[in-house]
Amino acid sequence: MKIVGINASPREESNTRMALQAALEEAERKGADVQIFDTNKMKIAACQADNACKANGGKCVIDDEMQDIYTAIDEADGVILATPIYWFSVSAQLKLVIDRMYSYYMTPAADKLKGKKIAMITSQGAPGEETFADARAIALKGFEGLGFEIVDNEGFTENNQPSAIANKDDDIKRAVALGDKMVE
Repeated sequence: MKIVGINASPREESNTRMALQAALEEAERKGADVQIFDTNKMKIAACQADNACKANGGKCVIDDEMQDIYTAIDEADGVILATPIYWFSVSAQLKLVIDRMYSYYMTPAADKLKGKKIAMITSQGAPGEETFADARAIALKGFEGLGFEIVDNEGFTENNQPSAIANKDDDIKRAVALGDKMVE
C-alpha cells in the first residue's frame, strides 16, 4: 500500500505539515509506503485550459514537477491533501494541483483513480472547524468526481502560531486516526 501526502503550505514546519506528517507516520507504522510532496518548493505551472490533455489521452502536456505528483498518484492507493486555509479557501499551492487534476477527466486517465482513497487536512487560525467546512468540501468534490473515495476531512483550528498544533494532543490524535483510516 502506498499513501501520498501533498503538503500545500508555504511555511516550513507549518501546522499543516505537522498534521500531515503525523498522519503519514501512522500509515507508515501500519505498513504503508509513504511519500510527501511540498508543493511550495516545486515548480508547478497553472493549468492552461487548452485541453491538450484531451488530445493526449488524459496526460497533461505541461512538463514540470506536477508530473512527479501524477506518477505518485497513479501508483498510490491513497492521497492526503494538506493545506492551510487562506481567505476562506485552500492555498494557492493546492489550487494549482487541483486545477491540474483536470487532465484525469479525460479517458482513459479517469479509470486510474477509481477506488483510491482521499483525505484532507486543513489548518486555520480562526476558531470553529465548521467555519471553513465548505472550502474542504469543494476541494474534495472534484476528487470524488474522479472516483476517489473520501475517507476523512479534518479541519484543525486556532493555529495562528507556528507549531501550535504540536501542543494539541487531540489534534495530533485526530491526524494519527486519519492516517489509520487511509490504510484500513
